[in-house]
Amino acid sequence: MHFVEQHFGDVYVLSIKGKLTDSPETDELHTRVESYLKSQVKKIVIDLKHVNLIASAGIGALMRCVTTARKAGSELKFAGLSDKVRSIFAITRLDGILPVYDTVNAAVQSFSDHY
Repeated sequence: MHFVEQHFGDVYVLSIKGKLTDSPETDELHTRVESYLKSQVKKIVIDLKHVNLIASAGIGALMRCVTTARKAGSELKFAGLSDKVRSIFAITRLDGILPVYDTVNAAVQSFSDHY
């Protein structure tokens, strides 16, 4: 798995490429989100456009990231779900619980709509 980090103003975007299936990938994702939170980042987008496989451990890692962000007073959103990942989000009903946007730009823009 490969990570690319960008920021647009005060919104940090973490793009993931590859599989999100098990440790150490899931642990690295959570560690990166925690490092943002320790730096007082309040707005985070996780870009899943190039994630081609997600397993239950990956779903658990995403939920852990959301929970950790909320406890820190931050907001985490998801963007660019591939068809496979979107299907898994629908089956698990995560798409009704988590903020999901079609594109990174839409997710980034949504922060300015709320603040």
